[in-house]
Amino acid sequence: MTLYEKNAQRTLKAVHMEPVDKIPFSFSGCAYVSRRQGVKIADFISDFPLALQTTIDFLKEHPGVDSIHSPIFDPRALITLWYSRVKIPGVDLPDDELWQVDEQELMKYEDYQKIIDMGFEAWQQDYFVNRMGDPLADIGKYFAYMPTVIQRLTDEAGVPVLNGGFGGSPIETFCGSRQLMNFFMDMAMEPELVKEAMDACFAYQFQAFKNQLAAKPFAAWVGGWRAAPELMGHDYFMEFVWPYLVQMVDATIEAGVVPVLHFDSCWESELETLKQLPAKKCILMTDGTTDLRKAREILDDRMCFLGDVPATMQAFGTPDECYNYVTSLIRDVGSKTGLIVSSGCDVPLNAKDENVDAMIQATLDYSV
Repeated sequence: MTLYEKNAQRTLKAVHMEPVDKIPFSFSGCAYVSRRQGVKIADFISDFPLALQTTIDFLKEHPGVDSIHSPIFDPRALITLWYSRVKIPGVDLPDDELWQVDEQELMKYEDYQKIIDMGFEAWQQDYFVNRMGDPLADIGKYFAYMPTVIQRLTDEAGVPVLNGGFGGSPIETFCGSRQLMNFFMDMAMEPELVKEAMDACFAYQFQAFKNQLAAKPFAAWVGGWRAAPELMGHDYFMEFVWPYLVQMVDATIEAGVVPVLHFDSCWESELETLKQLPAKKCILMTDGTTDLRKAREILDDRMCFLGDVPATMQAFGTPDECYNYVTSLIRDVGSKTGLIVSSGCDVPLNAKDENVDAMIQATLDYSV
């Protein structure tokens, strides 16, 4: 069995709630990798072969890592999610500063009707070119390089990639382009108009997501960022978020791909709702905000968790705190299986190296 097969099998056993030989660890945080390996972020995000080799070097130095998210990255990919401008290191920012989403109100109220009348694809093309200056003109180079990334990580590092595709609710698109406050006001005042525009948006984006799944990645993100239920009541969540997420999860499973529910912010109020998803098929990826102990109590053995060492602990805590947090988390929610240890969302750029190493080491030391 190759190293890749071993790591992939261990990860899948955790997803399926089967006993594992070691608690798997998944790494997320490419900006941290760039800093730790001594590569400027501006170079990491513009030179994809350099970024890939940098990541492979990091993984070889950390054999306790079983899977990874975003082994290379082009920040402009965020534009396709939030339809917002992104400030780029080396262009808009200093070479070694983290990229920044520059959210502005580029979408106007009347655009809802335009989306309905024009169709989302035509509206999107006009939006990107005439309001954003065609920022995605050469983003294809990033996506075209991904097969090379997957192959080399398989052969040289032996780890699967857990975000071989990504998508989310249309709320992400409209919050980023309309701005969150405006969008939520629109949703409250004109729900039928907004929902019709969201349906038009989703029809286009869902097909794009299924096109990603056709490449048969190991896993794909189904994201919930601005769609987090702590930002809205249950009725709004069930109308404007849940139907889209269910379709994406179902399509991912149907394609033979693992759905990674990248659910930032607090999802505790809808943990019961998550029980509607197919059992032992999904990974719930949280950012340190959702109480995973409460989640395990409610979801029982229906779902694998991925997380969730808080970013603040990684940046400002001690190795002992990080190690003990992981050990306690394993004991409480995944002592035999059903847990993939990771940071709460990305390892922050300012994480202490010894804290990151302690997180990984805790999974190696824990006896299953």
